Amino acid sequence: MTELARGASIFSGVTVRGRLRRFSTPDDVIAMLDDDHAPDDVIALVDDAGATFLAPIEADLAGILCRSGDIESHLAIVSRDFRIPALMNLTFTGDEPADGVVVEIDCDAATLSLVTE
Repeated sequence: MTELARGASIFSGVTVRGRLRRFSTPDDVIAMLDDDHAPDDVIALVDDAGATFLAPIEADLAGILCRSGDIESHLAIVSRDFRIPALMNLTFTGDEPADGVVVEIDCDAATLSLVTE
């Protein structure tokens, strides 16, 4: 695996894999709700720690990545309540991966990695 990013983890002892998908607006959430073939292993990438527009799909997400915020942000608190692994204040170490690639959140290491196997 190749490390892509580091952030602040809201859990320990959890590792999850899934397909990366960016969500920038409520329209992105609606598109996923309307997609009968959406994968059930989506790891959401958002910019804003106050991304309340994820609410309709949050319980269905495998993980959440957020470029801002910290472990006390609204999104982190809600993620903990739903038991969804999340990394806050995520910083990519290079180019961001494309939507649809398989990534792994390692909450103990607070890293996001590209799954290459």
